[in-house]
Amino acid sequence: MKKITLSILLLLLSTVLTFAQQPVVINGTVDKKTYPKVYLYKVLNGRLSEIATSTPDSSSLFAFKFTPKYKGLYAIGGTEIISLRNIFKFYFKPGDELNLKLQKANYTLEGNNSAENKKLTEWFKTSYTLLDKAVYWTTISSYVDFFPEIEEMYAKLPAYKSSAKTGNAEFDKLFSKIVAFDFTYLAIGYLYTPRSTHPSQEEMSNYYTQFKADDYLTADLLKLPYGDRLLNYLVYKKIDISTKPSIQQQVEAIPVDVVKGQYALSKLTSAVSFSEYEEMFKTFKPYFILEDQKERAQAMAVKLVNTKEGTPALNFSFPDVNNRKVSLSDLKGKVVLIDVWATWCGPCKAEEPHWEKLVKNYKGKDVAFVGISVDQNKKAWDKYTSEKNLNGIQLYAGPGNDLSKAYQINGIPRYLLIDKKGNLITPDSPRPADPKLKSLIDTWLSR
Repeated sequence: MKKITLSILLLLLSTVLTFAQQPVVINGTVDKKTYPKVYLYKVLNGRLSEIATSTPDSSSLFAFKFTPKYKGLYAIGGTEIISLRNIFKFYFKPGDELNLKLQKANYTLEGNNSAENKKLTEWFKTSYTLLDKAVYWTTISSYVDFFPEIEEMYAKLPAYKSSAKTGNAEFDKLFSKIVAFDFTYLAIGYLYTPRSTHPSQEEMSNYYTQFKADDYLTADLLKLPYGDRLLNYLVYKKIDISTKPSIQQQVEAIPVDVVKGQYALSKLTSAVSFSEYEEMFKTFKPYFILEDQKERAQAMAVKLVNTKEGTPALNFSFPDVNNRKVSLSDLKGKVVLIDVWATWCGPCKAEEPHWEKLVKNYKGKDVAFVGISVDQNKKAWDKYTSEKNLNGIQLYAGPGNDLSKAYQINGIPRYLLIDKKGNLITPDSPRPADPKLKSLIDTWLSR
């Protein structure tokens, strides 16, 4: 009897393992102009992560065969993983088959498909008018036409949420949430996209005036391909972003710790120096709960380690106004303030009077002022420096130079401060107009 029982258990276990290893097979045709390559994505904590790519053949056919690591949402389409244009979500479990045609801003199912993906496609078609206006913008739209459609759809939402009867209870429950979150993503996201006209508070329709962000600031966001983006919209809706709340205030507005961690991670990427990263990391570390969150935070630290105070600064070498190369090593023994700028940059020009004043204040002292231009047009830089007779050492680096790459300089003006030994003080110092810069220079000058 024991042998029979053991045999049955082994047979059941073998059946379960075989089912779990059954691959998902995807076959489709594409508009090759829109999809020169087709991408398969998994949902990784509110964002998309690439699994595989398929290059359509001469007949515009593509295919995937993969073993799903989880039962849930995946996505197929192009490369716009932030806006999700031309990327469409599907539900996969082991053994599923998907047959479809990918078109620009749309798709259709063809042949054999699962009940779950038929249901998702039905919802996709039902909500397409809102999707088109909120995401694709092929129709000129403003709140005047959009809000009435939101109210009409919102009234029907309870019926849509409970309409899934696929025989997969797990999916049917998930579908209800997908409908609710999809609708919220389109309705709230619409408010934060460029439009010809925007509604006043008094012009908001009932859905918006009664909306409660906390209903959606939940861990369910992590299961959705647009979760991270919707998270930002929800925080902006909950606290008036125009009042410029601190990052900590924004994070604290979120009621769920793991979601706080997800939001804090998105803000951590704005750190341009290791010290700035370190300060933010210490504040938000308790909210980095998932392994993925911890790994992403660590990856950011590694990326910024060269910006840590005391690390050797990049020994750049760029030509001056006389086409003579000047290197950072030539300035050893001096505190060096670097201004990364361009002739077309308005905020850069606004700092010039304060820069000139600093240069005069430190005349005869061990401080070097170095302007480094990232202008595309060197002639424009030559003309500007000649006409303005700018003080300090003026160098031309051009766009995409080594200094900009080393310190992730994606916006200007940007100021870097380097000590007398050629080590980094900060890759993002206060601007000349800020009195804190003078204090910082004085501190390091006295060392």
